[in-house]
Amino acid sequence: MIKKYIFVLAGILSAVFAVSCSGFLDTTPEDGIGSIEMWTTKEHADLGIVGAYAPIKSMTIAGVANPAGCISTNPMTDAYTIYAFAWGTGFDDTGCRYFCNNAATSSYGVFSNKWLADYTGVQYANLAIENIPKLESVLDEDTYKKYLGEAHFLRALYYFDLLTYYSGHNNSDPGIPLYTTMPDYDKSYMPRSTPADVRRVMIEDLTIASDNLPWRAYEKGRASRSAALVLLGKVYLYAESYAKAAEVFTRIINENANSAVPYTLYGDYAKLFRQDGESNNESIFVIDCINTNGNGSRLDLLYSNRSANCSGTNTSIPTKELVDFYLMSDGTAFNGTDPDWTDRTSVNQFFANRDPRLDASIIRPYGLFVGKDNVTYEYRAPYDSKTTPYACMRSNHSSNTNYCWRKFCNQGNETTVRRHSGIDIPLMRWGDVLLLYAEALNESSGPSGQVFDALDQIRNRAHMPNVSRLGDQAQVRTLIRNERVYELAGEGFLYPDWQRWFAHNDVDFDYESMTNQRIVGYDGVALALQQVSIRNFTKRNWRYAIPQSEINVNPALVQSEGWEN
Repeated sequence: MIKKYIFVLAGILSAVFAVSCSGFLDTTPEDGIGSIEMWTTKEHADLGIVGAYAPIKSMTIAGVANPAGCISTNPMTDAYTIYAFAWGTGFDDTGCRYFCNNAATSSYGVFSNKWLADYTGVQYANLAIENIPKLESVLDEDTYKKYLGEAHFLRALYYFDLLTYYSGHNNSDPGIPLYTTMPDYDKSYMPRSTPADVRRVMIEDLTIASDNLPWRAYEKGRASRSAALVLLGKVYLYAESYAKAAEVFTRIINENANSAVPYTLYGDYAKLFRQDGESNNESIFVIDCINTNGNGSRLDLLYSNRSANCSGTNTSIPTKELVDFYLMSDGTAFNGTDPDWTDRTSVNQFFANRDPRLDASIIRPYGLFVGKDNVTYEYRAPYDSKTTPYACMRSNHSSNTNYCWRKFCNQGNETTVRRHSGIDIPLMRWGDVLLLYAEALNESSGPSGQVFDALDQIRNRAHMPNVSRLGDQAQVRTLIRNERVYELAGEGFLYPDWQRWFAHNDVDFDYESMTNQRIVGYDGVALALQQVSIRNFTKRNWRYAIPQSEINVNPALVQSEGWEN
């Protein structure tokens, strides 16, 4: 797998990052990944491509592994919507809590860490694109095509992430600096390029990638033709080029149907986010994680609770708004009133007959969770270690918040290294593709049988009834958007969805309720709900600030609106 080069690569990467932390375009060392000596053999090409993947998961800065600010922690950004919230724990290396409460300044790590990670990825991809053609006579044809396709896919992926968080994809958005080659020193710092200019590069990259890569990844965690086409469809969809997006996603659906081993929805939704459900037929592009130091996911630590083997911190919590949003099992809206939270029977009845994805995604009061040493815990307050089943603990050991994540949380003793869970992180999966396909078709030409068929596939896997086949384009739009919440909560797609749906149409966005959203917790002493925090969301929260350190060295950069210090 991709990690087979990890120990050889570590020394090279640490040397590069040791200088990169002072500026993402600094000159790389003479024996590092950007040097002439580096790109001379097949082994070097192997290492160079693996290195281009590295910033997706983590960075090595001055020899120290640092997961902060990478694509692997994007699921935490659900906390920027009403559906989740970021608590102030010491394990929030990305600093999501500061953005969540609108307390950050442009100097905070929540902005600089992602910027560094993504632009380091761009740097590595540019080096690979520049040097792989020099190895055409050294590499066999299949390897040459795959490596070239991967390099172009990765550059598009990093630019897509940068546009999403620092600009937006609409032509009226401010854009980001664009580098397609390693620049000379006097041209190292550029102003923002328009989203249209960045989009042209991404489209070219993904066309090359799809032409050179096999339909399925040749190793877990690698790019593929299908992944390149999914990203291409998202490039068009996020830019509101709905007809082109519909064309690409229709192409994906058709090619998949005619492929030797087509992608399908995995039968058990809950297992998609557990180790025993890995390598399923739904995953298109994943971050490959294993339970060893430097090779795992941090999400288990950030999502899970103290009763888990990782002794989780609940840095991200699902909100009451998310839980109440899930439908009843017959497809109707939930409209229940809060029960007596001290009465197990009353609470269990409160959650009966709901969309099964609720319990698959969230641990609710009196829900069960298999924690450390395979002990079954019951989530309730106050914490009591002497009763059976044991009360599941939140991060402060005494009072339990109303809800905890179940997604990405290891069961039993699966976690062996606390900050390095083995649960893969799906960046692209077939369930999301079906929803993107339905959205693109509805936006381009309105409701159709294909739109409803795609939604029904999602519903049927969740053991929910088919959607109603009535309604105009606006009503079906709402249906699709709601289904994305039920299906994708906790996976890092909800904030980017909000950005493209609302950021450029503020008239339809309820700032008042979002800014004053009460975050509710469960008091273990009073045995009642109480406010534990409040969200602060203003117009500047639609995009990240350009890191102040970059503004300081690059006078051509203009800060994002609202983040001027």
